[in-house]
Amino acid sequence: MKNKKRFRSVGLIYRYHKLNHPSNRSWKIILKSICASTEIELSKWIVDSPVKDNHYKAIFASSQKYGYGQFGRNWHSPKGGVWVSAAIQKNGSNLKNSAMFGLAVALALTERIECLGVDVKIKWPNDLLVNGKKIAGILPRIFSRAGKIRLLRVGVGLNVFNNVPNEGISLKQLLGSNNMNINFWSSEVLFSIERSLDLLDDPKTLCCEIEKRLWSKKYIDKETAYQWEIKGIDSIGRLILFKEGQEKILSNYN
Repeated sequence: MKNKKRFRSVGLIYRYHKLNHPSNRSWKIILKSICASTEIELSKWIVDSPVKDNHYKAIFASSQKYGYGQFGRNWHSPKGGVWVSAAIQKNGSNLKNSAMFGLAVALALTERIECLGVDVKIKWPNDLLVNGKKIAGILPRIFSRAGKIRLLRVGVGLNVFNNVPNEGISLKQLLGSNNMNINFWSSEVLFSIERSLDLLDDPKTLCCEIEKRLWSKKYIDKETAYQWEIKGIDSIGRLILFKEGQEKILSNYN
């Protein structure tokens, strides 16, 4: 049974997804044993075969050589984690930027992990933390044409039973080995991406639920060392800061 839980296959991902999250949305999935980056592989796939409505695309890799996150930072992605890049066609979207999409995926994945009793915090804009350590990262992007959203893309990395650096934590460390089926967690990430589309339809509730799970109430400006109070998230995913009667909007976090 242990080997089955750790053996990943497209068929088993489909099976868990259909069993636990039936819907009219369908996925085309590619699984690679190793690749440079699932983001690069997805870009190639989309060029050869464009994404269609309700037929999404996802590329999983058992490991990546050059996985990356926000600002091109290296993302440690050895065997045992979920490393995936996905593309969704979303016509008629009111999204202004990629921030809200990323936060919606973050909330949806947080909800899945919370179901197992884990207290997950969202580190704005795109990390999930448990006990102050990173368990997942999200890299959202949107593509527009003639001022209209044409495509949503997101990369997700989730530590399951892989080795992690000191600043990271895995589901196995939190839950033991009973819930470490890699196909189950791959399907949970796909469902989180689907769920994010529904969350985006209600931005007010989305922001409220994210604010409840923010990793901290304080933000320290790295350039000035000033400490700001985090007031909340605005309607387009920016962080609202407050200090001594002054309000500041943060749209990019480094």
